[in-house]
Amino acid sequence: MTDYAASRALARPVTPSGLKSWLRGLGITLGALVLLNGCLFVLTPALFRVDLAKGPYTEANNLELTRVYHRAIPLYERVIEAYPDSDYALLARIGIANSNVGLGKRDLALEQYKSLLATLETDAGLKDKRYQVLARMAGLYRDNADTEGFSAVFAQLESAYPDTEAVRDGRVYLDRMKAESQTSAPALPANFPFRIDPGAIVVPKTAKVGDVIEITIPLAPAGGKTPDFSLMTSLPLYQGFSVKQISPNPRSVADFWGRRAWQFAGIDKPVEIKAQLLAKKAGTYTFDLDVEMNFDIVELGISHSIQVED
Repeated sequence: MTDYAASRALARPVTPSGLKSWLRGLGITLGALVLLNGCLFVLTPALFRVDLAKGPYTEANNLELTRVYHRAIPLYERVIEAYPDSDYALLARIGIANSNVGLGKRDLALEQYKSLLATLETDAGLKDKRYQVLARMAGLYRDNADTEGFSAVFAQLESAYPDTEAVRDGRVYLDRMKAESQTSAPALPANFPFRIDPGAIVVPKTAKVGDVIEITIPLAPAGGKTPDFSLMTSLPLYQGFSVKQISPNPRSVADFWGRRAWQFAGIDKPVEIKAQLLAKKAGTYTFDLDVEMNFDIVELGISHSIQVED
């Protein structure tokens, strides 16, 4: 097209019918876009929604994963307060319970997990989260040697998640508890390297909150020097007591297999291990004593009940 022809085409006046046709086409196009976006909003609303809770939740979760629990909990609480309708509010509640486990507040964590189950049971989309909560509850009950509580949670796990690791581990634990309940006094191995007189172990039967009690455990080698060992005590004991001093000093103290281990070097002469414990909470507690060597636990069948009163 020549410059002259182009200028004449541009100079042509727009007729009313042409304008109407152009506006009609524009209206159809805009309507189609509005309709498309409306359908997308209904079918995939997540594309149009920015969840402002994600940022603070992620920060809190990173703190939990790096075991900075005391800082994670306030951030989780802010997520719940500021964004109560967000999916992250529920995740923050789980994070708070997990953090309390890390802080050693097991009873509080159990109550928080229980309250979460009421929400998780009503939403099929949260099945994985429910499994995580039930598995953590089972672990806490196992560590507390609470067979009744463990059995109740295990029944829910077995019913809803029969082929999971938590259920397989739970069956092993219940079988072991059943076997132990049928044996009043386990026989010690023939080559057991210690001499332990259960009657010589001193454990007070009663205490008041604020009292410091002393537990005495005489040990002697059966022959030559013994291997390194741990005295294993049940974790629920420490819900009612805190340790003030253990003499001689253990090499380390660690929690595993539902017990607290006081780890010592091997001995070649008799020794008295004394533990001073501060009674901090009323209730009935059990002092169980076993021996661990090279990751094998020898059940001694030694158990004493301690009643703590206000």
